Amino acid sequence: MSAKPDQDPSKMRRPGRELRMGVLLRDALAFQGISVRVDKPWRSLPSEYLVAEREGYTPVWIHAASCNSTSHYDTPRADLMAVAAVITDDASTRFVYNGFSDEPARPIAQAEAMAAAVARHLDLPVREVPDPFTDQTVREA
Repeated sequence: MSAKPDQDPSKMRRPGRELRMGVLLRDALAFQGISVRVDKPWRSLPSEYLVAEREGYTPVWIHAASCNSTSHYDTPRADLMAVAAVITDDASTRFVYNGFSDEPARPIAQAEAMAAAVARHLDLPVREVPDPFTDQTVREA
């Protein structure tokens, strides 16, 4: 994929990249004003997580669980079982957002709901997501 002279190649998306959860999760979090970093906490395991941090708050570890038994923030959307965001502190490990259910995974809805839950955990204002079909805003519960 070659860039036109007036385009920055680093801002161009690769074909198929949108078919992975990483872009979707990052975009949903960025929409809520949350910046993240990638962390690989264990060298012996392939898992990488997105980590959202804010001073004074427990970091939130975000990943997508795959039906292929892997856990990584950038799994293929077609393999998605659930999105999860967890925190661990002195008391316990618990979900900030738990997308696991018996229902089929909905990648966009889960990414948006997870980002809103992380914003609430970090005491950030939750932005309303515009509904592309009605051109109206969907209000968070």
